[in-house]
Amino acid sequence: MTAARQLHLFKSRRQRGQAPPPPSEFASQAFLVSVVRRWLDPHWRFCHVANGEARSPSAARRCRRLGVVAGWPDLQFAGPDKQMAFLEMKRRGGRLSDAQAAMRDHLEGCGFAYLCTDDVNQAIAWLKQHGILRGGFTVQ
Repeated sequence: MTAARQLHLFKSRRQRGQAPPPPSEFASQAFLVSVVRRWLDPHWRFCHVANGEARSPSAARRCRRLGVVAGWPDLQFAGPDKQMAFLEMKRRGGRLSDAQAAMRDHLEGCGFAYLCTDDVNQAIAWLKQHGILRGGFTVQ
């Protein structure tokens, strides 16, 4: 029989040797959206289409009837000269569903910029690279 490990009441998980859990997809995306709202180039617009929320069966049927389609990326960006870019945020280690992978292939096949990542810093660098975010800032 193994002895149960005594937890220290005044030490954090890190001090007890346990890594904190990775941020949720919601937390990562909410942080990214706060950065985008502050640093978005004025020639670009963006939105999040809430496809993944929990719904009652009747609400899900209404959404499907109104055109909600599985697989659309979390964030969509429209810019000057008919530019479009799509960003899918995942929880650390998360992977695309089959519908999301099919949508990625379609959007990239159409010539649109697309990124799927679980790293907010990578997302910010990608948005800067495409001119969607203004430069001159770093995330700490």
